[in-house]
Amino acid sequence: MELKDVVSVSGLPGIHKILGQNKNGLILESLVDGKKFSTNLRQRVSILSDISMYEEDGEVKLIDVLRKIKDYEAGGNSVPNAKIDNNEARDFLGAVLPKFDRERVYPSDIKKLISWYGLLKNTLDFDAVDEEVVDGEEVKTAKTGEKPKKSTAAKKTKQAKTVSGAKSKPSAPRKMGS
Repeated sequence: MELKDVVSVSGLPGIHKILGQNKNGLILESLVDGKKFSTNLRQRVSILSDISMYEEDGEVKLIDVLRKIKDYEAGGNSVPNAKIDNNEARDFLGAVLPKFDRERVYPSDIKKLISWYGLLKNTLDFDAVDEEVVDGEEVKTAKTGEKPKKSTAAKKTKQAKTVSGAKSKPSAPRKMGS
């Protein structure tokens, strides 16, 4: 499963996997209890691959923060549960992401991040694919260091030519007098 297939729905706890789409919204499956349901047009849905966290000198993508938490855990440290005290939450994120912006990242955001990591750590493939944006399009590249190739194929429109080779104007119906 990739991070672009996982969403958070405002007003609902936990995160959800996208199963499909219908005319009124998305069909989702909860990663907490496995229940399937659909959203409506009024619910705000956030795709996890689009979420970033504030740093002192910019922003960092959520996938990078999740990778750092995984590396932190692989280093022999334990990830706390989401019901920790606010100061412990800030200390944990400070150990994982030292440059996070302490004014704009709230303890509730850190607790939500910890709970999301707990749900995703066994199902999400952290290292398989990196996503880069090239000319407004997402390009997937493997972690082998390859650079994404740009698509240089531009669409060209053909204009109709007459028998003599002159370009003809597109025809439009004539207006009739009233």
